[in-house]
Amino acid sequence: MKEEFEYGYIEGGTLVSRFLSEQREVTTDEEGNNHVRIITVEEQAAALSDEWKPVDPIDTDIVESGGDDFIVVPVAYDAGDHIAYHYVKKFDIQRVRREIQTLKDALTASDYQVTKCYEASLTGLPLPYDIAALHTERQAQRDKINELEARLEEKPENVILL
Repeated sequence: MKEEFEYGYIEGGTLVSRFLSEQREVTTDEEGNNHVRIITVEEQAAALSDEWKPVDPIDTDIVESGGDDFIVVPVAYDAGDHIAYHYVKKFDIQRVRREIQTLKDALTASDYQVTKCYEASLTGLPLPYDIAALHTERQAQRDKINELEARLEEKPENVILL
């Protein structure tokens, strides 16, 4: 696998980049002989305009350290002789919304068990499910939904890690 080096520049707050790797150029002379010329990364970088600079690699350890309700977003900036990253920890609204929906779906999926227990109690038949355990589980799901919805309303501020 070829080693790649990222070069880029910041335009309107957005990183524009490309990956460069050693290239081989094959030419054939008039006598039919093939010649291979290696074009180095340095040669390719020198052919770019002055705005292009080496880009630091993204630190995946930092990006993966967000935690349950946060994601870490790398934000590129021009550090003079290269492009570097600030790492911004952001509240993951989408993940929290998905978790709320999953909990609501679980409540909906267990509604039939509550209905079956209610019907059985009305007719004097034994309950088909452990209603106390069912109630405890459903209440825990409702409590978690309320907690997550409160977090959505708070929306913690972004935190710059580096």
